[in-house]
Amino acid sequence: MKTKVALTMALAGSVMLVGCSNNDNDPVVKEPTSKVRVLHAVSDAPPVNVLVDGQTAVSGADFKQAAVISPAVGSYSLTVEGILPGGATTPVIGPADVTLEEGFNYDVIAVGNLATIEPLILADDGALTDADLVRLRVAHLSPAAQAAVNGPVEVYVSVPDAELSDDGVLSFSFEFKGVQDPIEVPAGDYRIRVAIPGDTPTVVYNSGVVSLVAGSDLLVGAVDNTSPATTEGASNSPISLIAVTSKGEVLELYDENQKAGVRVVHNSADAPAVAVLVDDSVAIPSLTFPNVAPGAAINSYAIIPNGTRNLKVSPATSAVPESAVIDADVEFGQASAKTVVAVNVLAAIEPLVLVDSVRSIATQASLRVVHGAVEAGTVDVYLVPTAEGGATATVLNSEVNDPTLNDFEFKSNTGYLAVPEGEYVVFITDQSGNELLKTGSVTLSNGGVYTAIARLAPEDSDNTAGLTLLDDFAGPV
Repeated sequence: MKTKVALTMALAGSVMLVGCSNNDNDPVVKEPTSKVRVLHAVSDAPPVNVLVDGQTAVSGADFKQAAVISPAVGSYSLTVEGILPGGATTPVIGPADVTLEEGFNYDVIAVGNLATIEPLILADDGALTDADLVRLRVAHLSPAAQAAVNGPVEVYVSVPDAELSDDGVLSFSFEFKGVQDPIEVPAGDYRIRVAIPGDTPTVVYNSGVVSLVAGSDLLVGAVDNTSPATTEGASNSPISLIAVTSKGEVLELYDENQKAGVRVVHNSADAPAVAVLVDDSVAIPSLTFPNVAPGAAINSYAIIPNGTRNLKVSPATSAVPESAVIDADVEFGQASAKTVVAVNVLAAIEPLVLVDSVRSIATQASLRVVHGAVEAGTVDVYLVPTAEGGATATVLNSEVNDPTLNDFEFKSNTGYLAVPEGEYVVFITDQSGNELLKTGSVTLSNGGVYTAIARLAPEDSDNTAGLTLLDDFAGPV
């Protein structure tokens, strides 16, 4: 795979820059300004706001997202606050006093893990000396790599086919929070490798071929790799690299050995056992309602090459492309994983494709709810704390208030909701208030990732609807 790093990279996520505009009648006072690039590099922390002198300058920056602000030169109080479930905030860094000087560009990077989060502040008074070159500044921002290696790592930047010991290979060594002074290299194709030092260095990350575009000025950071487990026959590299432009745009580079992952949920109550084919080869020979393959637990994926893959579902008794009842092309990015849910009745069976995350956030349970029960129609979903009467409540009494999910339609998907940890009871009702499902007490823990897919319940159940539970509901692999 060849990845191009250029100044036109798309900004990851939905960071908001918050500022004030002058009244049209106010005189414009031009003051020297500084340039501050803010980067969230704490993998287990929630999205954050950045406050300058108590005023929000960056709102809702998540892990691996960056933003650029341009305050006037001078001294400021800087605070980073984490956003908790429900929208409450709590300071995680600062207030810290910082002084911004004219002629410098600054990087303010939140590093560590949630328990040890701190700011790493870099000042740079240089610029690219030649528009035909590429300027790189490399930083070690991964506590996971530090824990895995328990010491410094070596970084090698070379042409793609070079051996680590070849002449002309750029190399340097640093530990967590270490930063290499800026270097300039000709534009072109490179390979970046990270290794554990030794007589024969052990490579733990290999970028593959990366094209560096002339005129780029990049901060390259090694961060915790929180992507799904999609390296065939081995663990993922503990790190990925993010390349951040001077405009705050971000591109992530994974180890070249990391592929993509897929799992399949049989959620069509009247369909027989099915086989799943990937690019016309049988990947899952037989899957019955309401089961999951390869498994329901977190990181239980069949590893496949990234790119556009053709997925077919056919009766298990005739697992050939010609008998497919589902035939869909699905795009799999490198290091991505998707859950494909076969939904609807057999006569109208179709795929519902979910993009999965396995990142653990220490301040919340991450809960995703999917409506996969065509028989239920539009429903309301209630998530009621057990301690507040959920265990004994019915949807008709006053202990159950407004729905958590109102008018939840078939094939809807909430994405990952930030939920406070605790014990909950889940109710599903139809639009007339009739109870379709009431669970027992369900535990959601901070750091957990949970998926619940609504389906038809078995005939001998007390409920009309049921739930297929994935990820941390099902436990580790």
